[in-house]
Amino acid sequence: MNVLALDSSGLPRAWLNFEDAICYHAKEQVLWSLGETVATFRGGFKADGSQSILATQSIIAVKGSVKLEKFGKVVLTNRTLFARDRHVCAYCGDTFKSSDLSRDHVLPRFRGGQDVWTNVVTSCKKCNMKKGSKLLENTRMELLYVPYEPNHYENLILQNRNILADQMDYLLTGVPKHSRLRLM
Repeated sequence: MNVLALDSSGLPRAWLNFEDAICYHAKEQVLWSLGETVATFRGGFKADGSQSILATQSIIAVKGSVKLEKFGKVVLTNRTLFARDRHVCAYCGDTFKSSDLSRDHVLPRFRGGQDVWTNVVTSCKKCNMKKGSKLLENTRMELLYVPYEPNHYENLILQNRNILADQMDYLLTGVPKHSRLRLM
């Protein structure tokens, strides 16, 4: 489980581990927070005998020049591709584990297709072998869903396997209605 870090305007920027989130609290760089407390760290004892305690919620807005991810292109990897497509083969519609999937280029690279989000789909190995380097119109196969490039909000969802409900609610505000991630 991680903490969702936002910038001062509330835009999600990165996932933080608990220790990094607590450090932002200790440095007084947390502007505001949302959600339930997900980690509590106990420190030393103060002069009055009380123990210092720092807690972090599941979502924190961090101020200042903090090393948070910049918005930009979402990196295309098989892991993020399979997550975008929910491990569903774009041709047969069945769900597979990652080891039984491959990246298929709708317009094959052999025919000038690029390795970009809008030209790749998740395919089971059997369907990928069947399609090969042919164009779809030259096969008896059909594309069951349209490939698209995920935005920054979707990318943060794709990066984290253990998202809390309040974090997911926050991130879904930036996910387009047509996104397959809304079906998770």
